[in-house]
Amino acid sequence: MFVFAIAFFLVFFAVYFFRPRKKDKIIPLARERELLDPEEISLPHRAEPNWPATLETEAGVTANTKVVSVTHGSAFITSSAQLSIGEKFQLTVHLPDRPPLQLRAEVTWSNMHLPAENVLNRGMGIRFIEAGEDAVCLINDTMRQHAAAAKTAESPAAK
Repeated sequence: MFVFAIAFFLVFFAVYFFRPRKKDKIIPLARERELLDPEEISLPHRAEPNWPATLETEAGVTANTKVVSVTHGSAFITSSAQLSIGEKFQLTVHLPDRPPLQLRAEVTWSNMHLPAENVLNRGMGIRFIEAGEDAVCLINDTMRQHAAAAKTAESPAAK
C-alpha cells in the first residue's frame, strides 16, 4: 500500500509541476518568424541556378548536364545519361565568373524510366558526397540571392 501511495504522489507531482502554463503558449510559425533576428532565419530550401555542368562516371562515361535545382546537400540535374541509383560520379559545374567547381555526387533517384508524358524535366536527384568549403559557400550564396530575388518580387514596392 505504501508503494502505491508513493507512486500516486510521484504521478501527481509530475502532472502538476510539468503541466503547460499560460506563459508557455504556442506561437504560430508566422508570428515566430517576425520575432526572430534576420540573421537567425534559415536559408531557403531550394534555388534554381541552371548551371551548366559535366558529369563523369567511374566507368569513363561523360555527359553534359545542367544543375536545375540545388539545396544544401543535394541537387536535381537534367541529363541524357542514364545512371543507376547509388552510382557515384564527378560533377564539374561551369560557372560564368568563377573557376569550375568540382563536386563528388551520388544518384539518389531518377525519372529516366518514366514515360515522357509524365516527366517535366528528365533527370535525376543527386546528393553531394564530397563538397569543399568553396562549394558550400557558393551554394549558400546562390540560395540567399535566390531568396532575396523572390522576396523582392513578392514585395508590394516591386509591383
